[in-house]
Amino acid sequence: MEKEILITRPNYDDATGYLFYYASLIIKESGKKGISCIDLKKPRLTKETFTGIIKDRSPSFIFFNAHGNEKCIYDNKIEGDEEILIEEGKNHHLLNSRLIYTRACLSAASLGKSCKDGCFIGYKIPFSFWINEKWSAKPSNDNTAKLFLEPSNLIASSILKGNSAEEAVGKSINISKKNILRLLSEKEEPGATASIMLLWNNIEGIEILGNKDMKFE
Repeated sequence: MEKEILITRPNYDDATGYLFYYASLIIKESGKKGISCIDLKKPRLTKETFTGIIKDRSPSFIFFNAHGNEKCIYDNKIEGDEEILIEEGKNHHLLNSRLIYTRACLSAASLGKSCKDGCFIGYKIPFSFWINEKWSAKPSNDNTAKLFLEPSNLIASSILKGNSAEEAVGKSINISKKNILRLLSEKEEPGATASIMLLWNNIEGIEILGNKDMKFE
């Protein structure tokens, strides 16, 4: 069976706008590797469409980019309200037996623990990053956000390259630690200390639930 990744990309505020851009880099990378990619964004990013794709195409790797909480992952705003895409106790079974990476707050605190027979990579605390607001319309130029989002992208990128979940997360943590060391040498720079604390929180907050040796196959 052909390998296929599904990526969700809401885009309705600064946070999702940055994730939208960084997830596009994974889409490009999957294309270069000849890996089929389902890019789920507005207007197709709905619970109904997502459910249909899971049932019809059954992608083995899903990369969520979204707001979330302990029980839910959201998609887009529909008529001003965030729609729930995945909810523990209702449709979380759709994630069973798959390799999941959720770049969303708190998803590993409870939701990820309910998923069975696969691997769920997520954050047990809020996933956070700083941005330079002057680049909010062009995230590719924002070196502040890059400190946080390049390491988190490396998880998805490493999985595409055949690394296990544990290997991919380990590589991401190593890059974050390198960024911390660089910031320590620049700690007199405005915002350096705050960035160090946030990077460390992301390192402490990431969790691998289920089969840590699982690969994208």
